[in-house]
Amino acid sequence: MNVIESRSLDPTDPLDDLDPLLDLVGDARVVAIGESSHHVREFYLLRHRLLRLLVERRGFTVYALEAPFTDAHTIDAWVRGGPGTVEQVASAGIDHGMGDCREMHDLLRWMRDHERPLRFAGCLAGVPRTALRAVAAYMKDADPDAFPLADRAFRLAGGDREVPSMKAMMDHARRPIEAQDELTVAISRLLVRMETMAAYQRGQGRAARHAAAFQHLRNAWYLDHGGRDLAGRGMAVGTACLDAFGAESVLRLVEDGARVVVATHNTHIRKTVIEHEGDFGLFPQGYHLAQALGPDYVSIAATSLGGRTSAGRVAPEHPLGFEAVDVDLPALAEGSVETIFDGRAPLAIADLRGHDPEAFTRIRMLDHFMDVPVVRAYDAVACVPETRSVQTFRQA
Repeated sequence: MNVIESRSLDPTDPLDDLDPLLDLVGDARVVAIGESSHHVREFYLLRHRLLRLLVERRGFTVYALEAPFTDAHTIDAWVRGGPGTVEQVASAGIDHGMGDCREMHDLLRWMRDHERPLRFAGCLAGVPRTALRAVAAYMKDADPDAFPLADRAFRLAGGDREVPSMKAMMDHARRPIEAQDELTVAISRLLVRMETMAAYQRGQGRAARHAAAFQHLRNAWYLDHGGRDLAGRGMAVGTACLDAFGAESVLRLVEDGARVVVATHNTHIRKTVIEHEGDFGLFPQGYHLAQALGPDYVSIAATSLGGRTSAGRVAPEHPLGFEAVDVDLPALAEGSVETIFDGRAPLAIADLRGHDPEAFTRIRMLDHFMDVPVVRAYDAVACVPETRSVQTFRQA
């Protein structure tokens, strides 16, 4: 198996030792870089280093993080020279505290200072409230007749009440079915209204604004159905709605001519259906992208041989809707892809293409191992010797 080794994990160090990775990337329009857990220092550094490689050697233009789609527009504006501090925009635009660390701030500063214009995007749905606020703001002057309905939908989704996304989803799932139905109907009516008004709005010179508002509305639509799934009232499964929107948002960027680096969890970037007990239909973001783009989509999982990591525990009564803990990683499991690495290099990347598809059946997932057909799910796996949670997470 071809294993590419890098002498450094430092994003600012020379990139020449990673040049062989460009053969794997080829002319791909989308390269996804995963992680086995959020809030892990080495995965921030790994992504920053590979982002720099892909921007400088392959002309990639967009960094699409697992951040709320609507809220992330604040970060995009800052990267392009907008006001505020990196700490302010990262905290406002990235959920679950994933933007509140020096490693993320360093990456965003590098993007802002780069000589060629770069874009930042969120490829996570977020919460319906912020998406519907953007829709209502557009309709207030572009379609006054529909504004009352958009404003009603915004208030049904929580209005100006600031609630973290996981907590908001759980709160929505506990609402009476009548209240959920009212929001679903309002969003559905708004979708029809925007579809039928598209030609008129183009004629009024509002094509770009209309398209942007429509994408915010589809964000809310997917989120609403994700909430129904969580409440046991949907037909899709688990995170299927959120992954579908994440793929859709990336494909829109590609249609506009962008080359995109996607940074989400290993579970989201895999090319294969997620095996689980229950109804069929749990398709990750990477499955949609692979089906749409074929070889123009490259998926690189990220893992480690040991160390510590962050792990989330669902906690409905917690203000965030979950609790995060810093834990030791278990020893390597039989059949895991991590067993092919020796840990001597600060960063090693194994090219899985052409390898026995049944060779590896597990990969790290938070603080355990997940059953995955690794070779079919990913094009490559990046591995670091050890991981640890970012300092801000450990302090929290």
